[in-house]
Amino acid sequence: MFLQSIKHLGSEEQKNKWLEAAANVNIIGCYAQTELGHGSNVAGLETTATLDLKTDEFVIHTPTIRATKFWPGSMGLHATHAIVYARCILKGEDYGVQPFMTPIRSIEDHKTLPGVTVGDIGTKLGYNSMDNGFLSFN
Repeated sequence: MFLQSIKHLGSEEQKNKWLEAAANVNIIGCYAQTELGHGSNVAGLETTATLDLKTDEFVIHTPTIRATKFWPGSMGLHATHAIVYARCILKGEDYGVQPFMTPIRSIEDHKTLPGVTVGDIGTKLGYNSMDNGFLSFN
């Protein structure tokens, strides 16, 4: 879903940057839509991405434990980037859920980036070879 999101939703500039990086394994991605309290109910997602006008960057925030991204494959141990689905907030107005390319671990040393909490959800009843994870933003 990570690559498909870039292929189908990215601009040509974004495709050139991110698809090449993924193909060369410079980044490892995951798809972060599902939330602990909302499952795949996209309309109910609580994670926000608020535009900071001073830096011209979106600030991703997990406002409640229910908004924790939960279950994405490759997130637990491996992903350096996530396509995070969040409510787009511009000047206090909610423009609905949009995808955001979001770094979650350093590509130099694989350490979790500041403001990010990410980890593996642990043993499951099946398919333990997949490192399903959780993700939240402070």
